[in-house]
Amino acid sequence: MQLVGISASVVVGTLVVIALWAVRRRLLARERELDRKAEELAVSRAAELRLGEELVEARRAEEEARRARAEAEAASRAKSAFLANMSHELRTPLNSILGFAQLMERDLSLGDRHRENLAVICKSGEHLLGLVNDILEMAKIEAGRMTLADADFDLHAMLSGLSEMFAVEAQKRGLTLTVEREQDVPQHVHGDEGKLRQVLINLLGNALKFTPRGSVTLRAWARRGTGAPDGAAAAPTRVSFEVIDTGRGMAREEIEELFEAFAQTAAGRRSGEGTGLGLHISRRIVRVMGGDMQVESQLGRGTTLRFDVRLTLADEGDARSGGAARRPPARRVVGLSPGQPRYRVLVVDDRWDVRHCLLKLLDSVGVEVRSATNGLGAVAQWETWAPHLVLLDLRMPLLDGYETATRIKSSPRGRETVVVAMTASAFEQNRSLAAEAGCDDFLSKPFRDADIFDLLTKHLGARFDHEDRPAERRPAPAAPAVDLARAAAGLPASLRKDLRRAATRLDAKAVQAAIDRFRPEDAELAGAVAELARGYRFDSILALSSADEEEPS
Repeated sequence: MQLVGISASVVVGTLVVIALWAVRRRLLARERELDRKAEELAVSRAAELRLGEELVEARRAEEEARRARAEAEAASRAKSAFLANMSHELRTPLNSILGFAQLMERDLSLGDRHRENLAVICKSGEHLLGLVNDILEMAKIEAGRMTLADADFDLHAMLSGLSEMFAVEAQKRGLTLTVEREQDVPQHVHGDEGKLRQVLINLLGNALKFTPRGSVTLRAWARRGTGAPDGAAAAPTRVSFEVIDTGRGMAREEIEELFEAFAQTAAGRRSGEGTGLGLHISRRIVRVMGGDMQVESQLGRGTTLRFDVRLTLADEGDARSGGAARRPPARRVVGLSPGQPRYRVLVVDDRWDVRHCLLKLLDSVGVEVRSATNGLGAVAQWETWAPHLVLLDLRMPLLDGYETATRIKSSPRGRETVVVAMTASAFEQNRSLAAEAGCDDFLSKPFRDADIFDLLTKHLGARFDHEDRPAERRPAPAAPAVDLARAAAGLPASLRKDLRRAATRLDAKAVQAAIDRFRPEDAELAGAVAELARGYRFDSILALSSADEEEPS
């Protein structure tokens, strides 16, 4: 019995030990599980902290992006305002320069010498206007403000018009100008005729300018799209153009920079003309029109510029009515035709020179004309004098042109008065704002005398007597037919340096003194440089005096 008792005690003890060991193992397992969960919780909390930090960083980045976007929009608005102001400030004096020059050209008592001087003024003014337009066009493109004014037009007529436009220039330079149009080129298309014409004029002008001998060819062909069935009016068509010349050509390194803004080839720098923006703008226009531009050139063999645009087919009747009308050669207006009413025109502008120019122009052809310096005066003159037409500047003190037009057009009598908005701004939004204010038409400064007479004919039905022959502006005396760059390179280095220094300072007297020093040796070159000085083309003189430095060694 005693042995049985001992054995039972041993068994019980063993079972107790086993039970305790099992409990301990479960406790250890539980402890490890708790440790693992604690670690997971710590990891989770660390992840939450990281996520919180990332959310804070994301909010900070979003706020910075929002602030940067607001600053960019403010900068864009400031840039637009700057461009609008610069456009106005540059175009307004140009309007006076060209306007008074045209007035003086109408004076039949002027001698040939004065007319030659006027031709230089007009040519230089129009050259400056072209440069301003190029810079503003590039700015509008970069700001994303260039839009297409699509309409139906006659593509064949446009190409024929370009041929006629450049025929005289080609003949004068002794070049052969050819316009080739393949049979698949559609006649009536829908697109931006003005911008397509601008690109082609730029390419043809460059080709003629840099081709001393040989030919210039404009070729056009088309490729019909597959997005619409045959005969569909809106079928897409890709029309390609290329301008080929037999001119000087370009080196490979010049081709790589050809489309960069303000970049010019060596020939372009020697010519002293342009800003180097023409091809840059043309390529951007072509890309907006759904195409691209490429160039192929060999030095001494000529250049080919090729591009394509996307157009759509148009109805023949719509193209005839919507395309740009081909105007007959302009003839100088000498006065109102007999048997017409005495037309009354009110000129409203805060600048004396603009008012004075328009007063003299309209008075010279028999139109009764008065003026006002601001919107308040314009409304008073309109109420008491009842003009048939109001030429209204948009930017004026006291009461601007928009509010003035709104006040005039708010009454039944005012709705019968023709109001034409005038502005020197280059942005199209002014046109739409003027139309919303009630203006019947829009006139951009600087304008030509023919633009004013066209407005009177369009809105009042005025008829004018013209000169028997088309009014042709007498060209400025041409420079002698010599290679000026090569001749200038033959001058002594000290003389070239003095000429370059004088041209840099815009010192006409110093330029003339330098010319007098080499006139005995080369009278032809002296006469050509003196003609540039009389036309204030110091940029061309500077290019000539530096021509030898631009030639490859």
